[in-house]
Amino acid sequence: MQTDFLDNNVLDQAISISDGLAERAYEADQVKKLSQETVDDVIKTGMLSMSTPQIFGGSEANLLTRYEVFKQLGSACAATSWCIGNHNMACARLYSLMGEKASHYLKDVSSNGSVISQGVVPSGQVVKSSSGYTLSGHWQFLSFSLYAKWMLLCTKLPTESDTPKIGYVIVPADLPGLELQDTWHTMSLKASMSNDLLVQDVPIDENWIMENKPAISGDDVPFALRNPAGFSLGPAATVLGVAEAAIEETIQVANSTNVSTGGLSNTVAADPIKRSEKIGNQFVMADSVIELESAKAFLNQELYNYTFEVYNGLPLAEDRLIKLQMAGNLARENAQSAVERLFKIRGANGLYETKSFERYYRDVRIGTLPSPSNPDMIRERIGRFMFGIK
Repeated sequence: MQTDFLDNNVLDQAISISDGLAERAYEADQVKKLSQETVDDVIKTGMLSMSTPQIFGGSEANLLTRYEVFKQLGSACAATSWCIGNHNMACARLYSLMGEKASHYLKDVSSNGSVISQGVVPSGQVVKSSSGYTLSGHWQFLSFSLYAKWMLLCTKLPTESDTPKIGYVIVPADLPGLELQDTWHTMSLKASMSNDLLVQDVPIDENWIMENKPAISGDDVPFALRNPAGFSLGPAATVLGVAEAAIEETIQVANSTNVSTGGLSNTVAADPIKRSEKIGNQFVMADSVIELESAKAFLNQELYNYTFEVYNGLPLAEDRLIKLQMAGNLARENAQSAVERLFKIRGANGLYETKSFERYYRDVRIGTLPSPSNPDMIRERIGRFMFGIK
């Protein structure tokens, strides 16, 4: 692991709450909601302020640090890691769109532990009239929604042109007329509370409206918060953590449980052996670990290269952004494949919902399901780059 830019203080805070998150993960999965105790742990350790500038009370954690944090938390409770990642993305987006004017919201995060939930798929519109502005729309996948104080929503803004103008609005979660719908009944990340939000002709303040353009120039953004365009770190790092946990638990199970080797005939029985002693299981474990470690190494390498270039004021390598996307895609696909392989070792015992492995199997799939990280779309982008197609 490259540690030149790693903020161990932030990572240590994540490590300090991991055992508690893991202990509460099963119950959270069952009730489809993170516990207040988990949220309190997240707040007190500053996990909500990693993407907030220090001038607003944040820890200003760079990509390498956030990578290790999401991986650590993902191994304990993927839903918690996912919620923290989405919230921090919302903080970073808000800072980019508002600059200094984001102070009110980001200080609320760092000082009061307020959560920002975001709906980034454009929906609905803002309508301007003589009496002011109103918002309507239906947004999906608002992670962390049940604990949110603010909602950051992508929508169409008023314009005199025929061309739609996409922007954002930030609204209080308790604004009258906002209807949070209990729609998150899913297979993966059950506790992420990624519900729908329905809004119909709700009056909003003009100051809550933002155009989709940076309010702060790249040179004024702190080094640690200069995020690569088109790259999403949280999902890739989270599922790597899930795969790490699945491998670690499977090793423990294989070393402590027996499996029948089967007899040569109906009359000849064979003594059971430990699961870890079966050569086939050893091959499966080797393949899973190789897949996982290669993905971790590639992603860590590209995060380090990007961070090194940014911190040292160097121009980004021509293929830096596409390599980050390659590494992120490899992480998501390899993590899923590594966990799927382990079912050969776990057998039918891996199906029990009361055990962690069944949850790992479900949660790791979130890496390849969202449309922005669809593997085929990423492959097409990589292929076009390699062929020089604009």
